[in-house]
Amino acid sequence: ANFDAQRGGGSVTLVILTKLPKPSVSDDKVFDKRNFDGASDRIKQRIELLDAKKIPLTAANLRKIQIPVPTEDFQRLAYQHVDDLISMSDGQVWFDDELREAGIVPPIDPQKSVTRIGIGADTVSRADAPAIRRIVEGIRLDMAQAASMDGAELSTKASIGQVRKRKAWLLAMHQDCTKTRSLGESCVALLAATVGALDSAVDNSDGYQVSKGMEKKLEALLEHVSKTEPQALEEINSTMDLSPEGRASIVAAIESFFD
Repeated sequence: ANFDAQRGGGSVTLVILTKLPKPSVSDDKVFDKRNFDGASDRIKQRIELLDAKKIPLTAANLRKIQIPVPTEDFQRLAYQHVDDLISMSDGQVWFDDELREAGIVPPIDPQKSVTRIGIGADTVSRADAPAIRRIVEGIRLDMAQAASMDGAELSTKASIGQVRKRKAWLLAMHQDCTKTRSLGESCVALLAATVGALDSAVDNSDGYQVSKGMEKKLEALLEHVSKTEPQALEEINSTMDLSPEGRASIVAAIESFFD
């Protein structure tokens, strides 16, 4: 969305949002279509589809598909301008209270967080470094597949692997908000998750909780690779890209740390 040129122009590039607090409503409470009279047109359309398919408008069903549960206390806040902000902006970063309570720092939901910055042939803008894009391809699918397993019995190698991969990604992205991490160090952590080097660190973790031991292990890995392959990290920091040679050197350093 472009602002009025007479008032300086520009556009809404990025919006930081958070999921609405979960209301104290039991999962089996059933709502009526009239409870959504104050909702946006988009939510009303989704409610109509559910009603047409005879799907009960229970709090549990609404939460599964990210429709805010209407209550007297939260109804006004639940619908206020959120859809407008999403449609106006070029991207959104979503924070999640459930991730924060699970000890994930920063508590960003990578499934809901999206960007349209840099899309199109007529722009030179970009939302992230090429180095990151070369590593995290497929992360949204990995996270979505693992999220679909929440609450299910992990009885197959495939399901166990999906959850393990999500845990590894979250550990790689885990970062104390009081500390900074260079682009090169971020790439090292993400590469470690990609090649499976963090699997052993997350296998016995409590849910998606990142323990102090796991955090220290990751920091020790970053320090090891920084000392072993300083030129590879400097190349990433200076060019914002990851060469095949640099990737191979970093992966070898990661593997040497766990040998």
